[in-house]
Amino acid sequence: MGKSIVGIGGNRFLQQVAGTLSVELAEFVQSLGRALISKSCADVGKVKGPILRGLAGRAPYFHNGSAATLNDAVEFYNQRFNLNLTVQQKADLVAFLQTL
Repeated sequence: MGKSIVGIGGNRFLQQVAGTLSVELAEFVQSLGRALISKSCADVGKVKGPILRGLAGRAPYFHNGSAATLNDAVEFYNQRFNLNLTVQQKADLVAFLQTL
């Protein structure tokens, strides 16, 4: 009589397969994007970005509150993504964000 896959170390194999499938399933569900809500195939992969309305009144910024002001948030992105914004460009961007 042959051994089952579980009997010859298959439990570890099954855990790996289940882990891989759960990661792939999570990625698949995320890739569905807006279609999960709208139920429209045209929305597969589309996502809705954060709303910027009233942004100036919602300080501090970022998930951990590490940017106390819009100036701090703009400076973070300027450095993080090497945008090379001038002082005037950063001031203009902050002024624009404050109008939303």
